Amino acid sequence: MEDLKRTRDARLAAKEDMEMMQRDMDRRAHGEWSQKEAEFQLEQAKVRSQLRIQQNRAKPIDLLSRYILFGDEKDDKVADPEDEFELEDPLTYLKGLTVNDFEDLVEDIKVYRSLEADRHCTFWQDIRTVVDDEQRKLDGRGNRLTSIHGAVQEDVAKIFKGKNVAELSQLENSISKRLRTGGAGTDMSYWEGLLVQLKVFIAKSRLRDLHQKMLQLKLTRIRQEQMKEVSKLETVQNNFEGSLVNMEQTSARGESDKEVAEGLQKQVRKKVDLSELESEELDDEQKEIRWRQLTSEQLESATLELYLSGCYSPSYGDVNDTMPGIEILDEENDRNTLLECRQQNRKKPTGISKVEADMLASVEKDMEENEAMFSVEQPLETQSHLWSDKYRPRKPTYLNRVQTGFDWNKYNQTHYDMDNPPPKIVQGYKFNIFYPDLLDKLETPSFTVTPCDDPDFAVIRFKAGPPYEDIAFKCVNREWEISHKNGYKCQFQNGVFQLWFVFKRYRYRR
Repeated sequence: MEDLKRTRDARLAAKEDMEMMQRDMDRRAHGEWSQKEAEFQLEQAKVRSQLRIQQNRAKPIDLLSRYILFGDEKDDKVADPEDEFELEDPLTYLKGLTVNDFEDLVEDIKVYRSLEADRHCTFWQDIRTVVDDEQRKLDGRGNRLTSIHGAVQEDVAKIFKGKNVAELSQLENSISKRLRTGGAGTDMSYWEGLLVQLKVFIAKSRLRDLHQKMLQLKLTRIRQEQMKEVSKLETVQNNFEGSLVNMEQTSARGESDKEVAEGLQKQVRKKVDLSELESEELDDEQKEIRWRQLTSEQLESATLELYLSGCYSPSYGDVNDTMPGIEILDEENDRNTLLECRQQNRKKPTGISKVEADMLASVEKDMEENEAMFSVEQPLETQSHLWSDKYRPRKPTYLNRVQTGFDWNKYNQTHYDMDNPPPKIVQGYKFNIFYPDLLDKLETPSFTVTPCDDPDFAVIRFKAGPPYEDIAFKCVNREWEISHKNGYKCQFQNGVFQLWFVFKRYRYRR
């Protein structure tokens, strides 16, 4: 009985082992089948993308997948038609998309990430981060999520600008740590919004770095292809030269004595006596006749001999042979004359003229206590004038002032007093531009005001006729008081263009 029991237990154990081994084999087979299925689906997705690209109906996911697959290692023996496309920044594929396009792209990214597993995980994650940010902007949820005022958006961007990915990642860790250990005085919504923007900036930085690597890879592949083409051409050329050498050797062996004699006669006919051609006893007309009598072979031989005898450079000519009307300058005298002219120019006074100095003195007398000098010019584009060839263009002289003061509104009256005044603000400007040397005295200078990128400032540009160039200044962008009772002045008198104005003051009324 015991033997039967042991036999039965052994048989059951063997059966369990066989079942376990079968389950393992089925599990491995299923895993291989799942992997092959994923690879098949990925290949089908690539084929569909390639067909859509060829038919000019590509979706953003097609362009992005083609871009990232360009960096994969390929078999050099197989020519891939996808390599022949313009490599653009992947962020350009996201421009101009609608909300529905972004939603479809998110679903397509999920499919590619599930099929590719860990391949290109960082790339698809960065694209997803940028897509989510663009979706928030289109949905109008961007400002509510970031909780950052639009006026400081540019300042926040300046904090991120100029940093590499490592520095941005370190900044991300510090912000995350602040959020985890934030105290009672921490503005959580601000730091959370800043972290969202930082993640988007990091994703875009990584994509730009990846694009630079892709460009380097494309350049390397182009050079490799060029080297292959060059090696093929060299092989063909060497084979061709070898065949030519064989043909020449064969023809040389069969060359007759008559051909050799003709070659020697040609060499003799090429020789030319240069002493007879360039004899001093001959005049120019006789030399010209002798040169014209030479054959093409003799002319080539003579010019080559003259070139070699001159040490590869033309010889000095005779002063007596110069054409009439041409003045020959001595090198030493010319250098001394140039130095003397430079010394005279240095001694000439520079700066403003006497007329402009008198104008400045007359305007400076009217300076008030609440005014300060204002002389910061706004750079303009390069100007080209038709009259610049005849008259030297120059900037006009100016004496500008900025008027500052306190704005005692309700808020400042509540929080400040005379002992602790509020910050001064710009209340107006006085521009005095001097044009004493205008060619057209009847033409009145004018000005234009154009807004800047910053809505709080504007550029005021003054324009007059020749010989003065345009000049511009950056000022505060507020509404002007254009009444003469409030000090507005715009006149051109005695060569001085004056533009004085103050800004309107807004009163609070219930």
